[in-house]
Amino acid sequence: MTVSKHIVCPWVTPKIFDDLSSPNNGVQAFFDHYQKWFKHADLLVVNFCTGNGNQILSYDGTGASDLTFDWARYNCYNGSEVNRRRHNLDWLRRVREGGERSFNPYLAGPSFIVSDQVMTYGKLALIYQSFRDEADQRGLNMKLVEYLDPGPEFCRCVWKAKHPEALYGAIDFPGAIVHEGPLDMLSSLKREAFTYAACPDGIPDAMLTGDFVVGQIDCYTRDFNLDGVFLGNQFALPGFWEPDKAPPATPQRRAGLHSFFHKLRTVMGERLVYWMDTYWPVEVEIEKWAMSENSYALLDAVMVSNFAVIVERTQIEPNIKSRLHLASRYGGRPDTLFSFDFVDPWYWYRTHLDDRRNVLFQHDMYRKYGARCQGVSFFANDTFGHFIFPDALNQTLSVIRDVHGW
Repeated sequence: MTVSKHIVCPWVTPKIFDDLSSPNNGVQAFFDHYQKWFKHADLLVVNFCTGNGNQILSYDGTGASDLTFDWARYNCYNGSEVNRRRHNLDWLRRVREGGERSFNPYLAGPSFIVSDQVMTYGKLALIYQSFRDEADQRGLNMKLVEYLDPGPEFCRCVWKAKHPEALYGAIDFPGAIVHEGPLDMLSSLKREAFTYAACPDGIPDAMLTGDFVVGQIDCYTRDFNLDGVFLGNQFALPGFWEPDKAPPATPQRRAGLHSFFHKLRTVMGERLVYWMDTYWPVEVEIEKWAMSENSYALLDAVMVSNFAVIVERTQIEPNIKSRLHLASRYGGRPDTLFSFDFVDPWYWYRTHLDDRRNVLFQHDMYRKYGARCQGVSFFANDTFGHFIFPDALNQTLSVIRDVHGW
């Protein structure tokens, strides 16, 4: 069955801007570079990835435009100067001096700061508005969402550091010396007197982390006139990427997770809730991570994670089939987005150069299932802030054109 809807969902970070205070040129260059991808889209959903979402979790609701916060200005963020030096020495010994080209640390690359520009809420509001203005001028049907990650990647997260009780377990990210676990929506928070948008009198003792997160997402997206949120890295399902790392799938956890997604859907109303999966099929997420079928139907779209740095090729086809099968039983919800892999905004690898086999396999999978998916998603800038080079971009675009007969 061929579907008529075609969504294009690029991820873009502030690294594309030479000057965060004057974003118009960078935004125009973005739309120019990807215009061949965007012109066939029924809906363009720009996932703007400021950082790891710390500015959402820490948002106080006052609208103070000069408040500063860290953003994803690093290659291979790892927490501190000491950790950076340690990581780089390990990288030099194994990769440059030793010639290693393995998963870790080669793909992560060296750790360095790409930009020393300072980000504020005021600058971010200008960036959001610049995307809106440019899309309107070009007559594009665009929705703008902000990214929220459950883990410690990409940049410093002040809120997670203040509330370690909200985190689940400990993790080692590829090449990064950051061990804090991801957010657990079912954890309970300790009281904090700081003013938050969703808790103007402070966080009450024993408040569910999920309730706080829902409130902050609601306030932030409303106040900044955003069209929704993109929940990354299997948000709400802690135990990254491997089923045996998931918490016990108890009836209580299953009920709690469904309650979280239901509350989020209720407060967001018509605003979008996009979600990045675990790299595993629906059946595995339900069995191992305590997800529920009807929770998926509360989402607007699920991105099938095909990124070669994590996924095994044998998982991709079962994952796609499971998403399509589930949506067919829930009136087409959620939309299924097929992810393509070129570069990474936060690490230095370039999949089209470093793992060509996986890129070609993604092309094969799209030829087989692309006509049944509702759209595509991809990282639109690399770790240096540059857009995908034309050759790699056009090779994939030609596959998409063939599938849809454009």
